[in-house]
Amino acid sequence: MSDNRIVNEANRYYTEKFMEHQDGPQAADWNSEDAQHIRFAQLSRLLPEDADEAFSICDFGCGLGDYQVMLEKKYKNMSYTGIDVSSEIIEKAKKIRKGGEYLCGSTIEGTYDYIVSSGIFNVRQDTPEEEWKDYILSTITMFSEHALKGFAFNCLTKYSDADRMQDYLYYADPLFLFDHCKKNFSRNVALLHDYEIYDFTMLVRR
Repeated sequence: MSDNRIVNEANRYYTEKFMEHQDGPQAADWNSEDAQHIRFAQLSRLLPEDADEAFSICDFGCGLGDYQVMLEKKYKNMSYTGIDVSSEIIEKAKKIRKGGEYLCGSTIEGTYDYIVSSGIFNVRQDTPEEEWKDYILSTITMFSEHALKGFAFNCLTKYSDADRMQDYLYYADPLFLFDHCKKNFSRNVALLHDYEIYDFTMLVRR
């Protein structure tokens, strides 16, 4: 399965979720708002501590832009861009979010200080595991090529309880991805796997 096929399948899957729920975390296929905020908090550990610092950020797989709302509570000089494969989701985000830029697509153009992505590597559906792993690696390589100061992403973990694992989801090996990021992208990599949901977050700093 090519990356284009994967993108098309993701578009179909998330557009269906959006059409069913319209808003809230379920529209982006998250179980709850609390879990969504936990994931956002981990990704945000990549960002400056100084709330007055100016920076640009790309939220890749942005959904309805819930992360923008969270960021704006702290950062006043942030330039936010959200990218999502679903045109329906992007059109809704443009209507309900102000102050950010929303683009429909599956690639990143130009550069940003930071790139973050939450949840885009979870739903592999019927894609073979090795092909899905290759898709993850090609996507984070794109992040590295377009992020000036760093990037962050999360994945479901292979250390999840076996009785909770679903066949259509992908459970990544955090140690493999940590090693890959250290060897290929930066000396400064953090693996966050100490929060109470079944995934992990990778922070890659320049």
